[in-house]
Amino acid sequence: MGTNSSGAQYQHCVKHSALVAHLSENFQERQFAFGLIGQVAIMEVFVGQSGTWTIIVTDVDGTSCIIAAGNSWESVAAPTGHDARY
Repeated sequence: MGTNSSGAQYQHCVKHSALVAHLSENFQERQFAFGLIGQVAIMEVFVGQSGTWTIIVTDVDGTSCIIAAGNSWESVAAPTGHDARY
């Protein structure tokens, strides 16, 4: 975990399997969503029933970094007839 001079950027990197196990065991978080970042990484959102959430990015080597984490996750549905993609 660390910060840089440009602000409070939180980052903690470990092997994907270890991070997923940590989120599951300590926060009861499960994968909620994911998306590809080109051909170089995948972004995943993990959410717990208590409202905790964590966003991670995993590279092609299987190293995952926590990008952000917090509380009070709320899921919202896109209005009917609207495409959520822009």
